[in-house]
Amino acid sequence: MKKTIILLFSILMVSFSVQSAAFAAVSQSPWGSQQKESGQGGGMDSVVGGLTSDVNGLAPMVSTIISSIFVIMFLVGVIKLGYSLVTKTGMVLKGSTGMLIGIPIFIVAIRLFFILAFTTNSSGVTLLVTDTMNALIKIGFLASVVMVLVGLVMTLFNKFLNHPAYVRWSKVLYIGAITVSVLTGIMPAVIRSI
Repeated sequence: MKKTIILLFSILMVSFSVQSAAFAAVSQSPWGSQQKESGQGGGMDSVVGGLTSDVNGLAPMVSTIISSIFVIMFLVGVIKLGYSLVTKTGMVLKGSTGMLIGIPIFIVAIRLFFILAFTTNSSGVTLLVTDTMNALIKIGFLASVVMVLVGLVMTLFNKFLNHPAYVRWSKVLYIGAITVSVLTGIMPAVIRSI
């Protein structure tokens, strides 16, 4: 909990420093005085343009700082993992493995969010949703085929070993395959009709 609070506090401090630097650059920037001298008023578009260019100028520094924070947290997780393996402490092991698994997933999620947020437009979002739905449909049908094949293998094990658990597992796999294939076939049509 303390680490999460420290992480959030450091991200807030970085964001406040970026905002204050951007606002200071807007009030002291030379482009505002040039527009007033040329007879153009300092409109909202010029302020937003100045803020955007200042924030874009600070983006590499902020990215480096955030990446460094995540690397430090990952190294702390590795040290805690070594400590927990030596001392056989379960709670420390649980926390360190959660940190080691969560940080790479969080970094990939942030990168994917920014890539999708800045590279897609309204038609791109529609294509992205359609492609995701088609991929999930194909995964559903493939999963049902795999479930049927594993059920057949379980039936074969029952023939060799004559164990009732294999019969039960194969029936569960067959019912699951039928359910997944029916839902995969029906639900996209239902969702598209809404």
